[in-house]
Amino acid sequence: MEQKVDGYKNLPRWLQLVIPIINMILATIAATYINNLFDQESLGFVQWMRIVIFSIMIMLFLGSTIIYLFHKELSWKWFVSGVTLLPILLMLQLVVLLIKVIKTFITSIFQGSLPKPLQQFIENYPSKFDVIILSVLFIIGIVWIIDKLKRRRK
Repeated sequence: MEQKVDGYKNLPRWLQLVIPIINMILATIAATYINNLFDQESLGFVQWMRIVIFSIMIMLFLGSTIIYLFHKELSWKWFVSGVTLLPILLMLQLVVLLIKVIKTFITSIFQGSLPKPLQQFIENYPSKFDVIILSVLFIIGIVWIIDKLKRRRK
C-alpha cells in the first residue's frame, strides 16, 4: 500500500532526483550555523532555541535523505517538514525584536525621555507619502470586507 503525499507527484522529475542533494546541502548549512552559534561568547536563551530548532531541521533533512532510498514520497514529506520550521525561526526573531522595542520604550519612560531615533520617527511620521499608502490600504481593506459580506449573503 503506497502512502499518498500531496505535491510530490507534481514535481518535475529533475527536482525529484535532487531532493537528497538539497537535503544534504540544507543540513550542512544548518550544522555550520549551529557551529557558529557555539563560537559566540555567550549563549542566551534565544540562541539555545535556535540550536534546538536547527538540530531538529538537521535530523529531518538527514532522515529525509535516508528515507529517499526506500520511499521517495515520504522523503518529500520529511523535507517539507524540515523547511516548515523556518517560519518558526523568523517568528522567534520577531518576538526578540518586539521584546527589545518594548524594553527600550519602558526604560526610556522611566528615564523621562524618548530615544533619539524614536523622537525622530514620531516627529516625521506620517509623511504625505505614508498617508497616501495607509489611505489606499484602508480603502482596499474596506472593499475586501464588503466583498466578503456580499459573498456570505449569497
